[in-house]
Amino acid sequence: MNRAKARFFDARAGTPWAAAPYGGDEQPKIRRLLAEAKIVAGARVLEPGCGTGRLTAILADAVGPTGRVVALDISRKMVQACRARVEGRGWVQVVQAAVEEVAIPPETFDAVVCHQVLPHVDDQAQALARMARGLKQQGRLLIIHFVSAARVNAIHAGAAGPIQGDRLPTRRPMRRLCREGGLAVQVLVDDALGYLLRADRAPERSR
Repeated sequence: MNRAKARFFDARAGTPWAAAPYGGDEQPKIRRLLAEAKIVAGARVLEPGCGTGRLTAILADAVGPTGRVVALDISRKMVQACRARVEGRGWVQVVQAAVEEVAIPPETFDAVVCHQVLPHVDDQAQALARMARGLKQQGRLLIIHFVSAARVNAIHAGAAGPIQGDRLPTRRPMRRLCREGGLAVQVLVDDALGYLLRADRAPERSR
């Protein structure tokens, strides 16, 4: 686990960008996310980089008590905030862990939702491969930001501290990382609703 980054996000767990509920502008983006990931009642979802649980609560309500959400974050304070936000939803598990290090059971999840987290992952190739193995056959992985890729990278370039070098890969390297990790990119858009990549678990014969 990158402890410098964990401390960085610990210090920002109470900031509006990390903790405030989503507003009206985010609702179309959330609806697109849920549709592309096929988040429905009974689904099993992995959410790396859950932060304070703003999206975790939405995912939990979408899958309902017959489903399952496993949320991860490296920040202890964000994990605490996430647990408080989803309190009472016994089908949600929140764990302090880095996705590239945690043991993900194979063929367990219908969807993996990486919201505003992949740029902060130190070993993106390893993380993508682990997440792919955790998907059921024909499971879906989403990499999503509610702003454009250019905006994501500009924000990080202007940030101080350990996230300054964090980047979302450009299209060709991203497709290569997915392919090498056992994922087949189906959708990659960067538009007014932000950045969204959907990659399905590739059949074994094409890996």
